[in-house]
Amino acid sequence: MKFVSRRVVTVSVLFLSACQMISAQTTKPAILVNPGIEAREELNQAIVAITGFSHVSLSTSDLTQSSDLVIERKHQRDGHGELLQGRDLEMPQRIQLVLQDGQCWLQQLSSGKRQLLKLAQCKPKLP
Repeated sequence: MKFVSRRVVTVSVLFLSACQMISAQTTKPAILVNPGIEAREELNQAIVAITGFSHVSLSTSDLTQSSDLVIERKHQRDGHGELLQGRDLEMPQRIQLVLQDGQCWLQQLSSGKRQLLKLAQCKPKLP
């Protein structure tokens, strides 16, 4: 009986590993294609949801030539230009646009959080 249960566990682990490998293979770095105002707003909202920031300022060219985006919190300064809270040790947030099964996804690389972009159109980024 122990042999049968070990075999079932082994087969289950191999099956799950294979599923993860197939899923990882269908995810490709992507770039935005002709992002309009609505797509840009959706992108901003997705980044806010993923990072927890209250607001994000993006350039019109962000994610149109590269699939990676690095965002850091705006540093609060006093009237003399000094940081209000001293040194800021928070790491910047790294975000990547990916294409999976024909859909655009925005993912935070450190946590794995993902957000589907329904209005944005993207294509695979060429190497």
